[in-house]
Amino acid sequence: MVQLKWPKRLVVVRHGQSEQNITPDLLDADLKQSLERLRNIRDADIALTDIGVWQAEKTGEYLAKQPKFDICFSSPYQRTLQTAGGIISKIGYDLRVYKDNRLREKEFGRLHALTTDMIKEKYPDEYFDRKRDGKYWYRLLGGENYPDVEMRVHSFLDKLVRDYGGKRGLIVTHHVPYVLVRALVEHLGEAEVLNLGDAPNCAMETFELDCSKKPEGRMVLKEYNKIAYDIMKAPRKS
Repeated sequence: MVQLKWPKRLVVVRHGQSEQNITPDLLDADLKQSLERLRNIRDADIALTDIGVWQAEKTGEYLAKQPKFDICFSSPYQRTLQTAGGIISKIGYDLRVYKDNRLREKEFGRLHALTTDMIKEKYPDEYFDRKRDGKYWYRLLGGENYPDVEMRVHSFLDKLVRDYGGKRGLIVTHHVPYVLVRALVEHLGEAEVLNLGDAPNCAMETFELDCSKKPEGRMVLKEYNKIAYDIMKAPRKS
């Protein structure tokens, strides 16, 4: 009997709208105060907005109609755990959430909650390096670049291969790990990763096991950036 290598089905979800996600939409008069508040909050403690909670619940309602999950892993950050909780509250069955540090967002280091203009003024050398190296390769001051995150996402996928072949998994994470899961499955390079653009809040990417070419199977992308909510029906912003 052939042992399946990959999960039978894997759904990866980016977290819902967070307090940090709405900052660029604020009026200029409020921007400085908002950024100052966010600089005093750990990235791990940034919470969902009311809209983000609603997005997670709508995602749960959508996933309730899909095959049941066997396992759920989440980044340990507050906004991802809130998203996982919102999803599970609507899927109609109990699903334990396991935290995994490898699913956390890219570390922004000393540039956390700084605008481009602030970086240019306070860290001109870093601004130059970022312009020279580009978004993918530039390693943030005290933080990470895309390949750094890719290494830990790769390690996490190794765990799925080792322990959850043939199972159905739900993963709740952040934008960069979300994109890099696809990059690793499809062997994407710098330009291809950046061309994927920004994933919406609570976007879903779904991979399914394909055993047509080799008995142990391989993961194939079936859906990318699917959202389960109608943004026009979102509650008022918190």
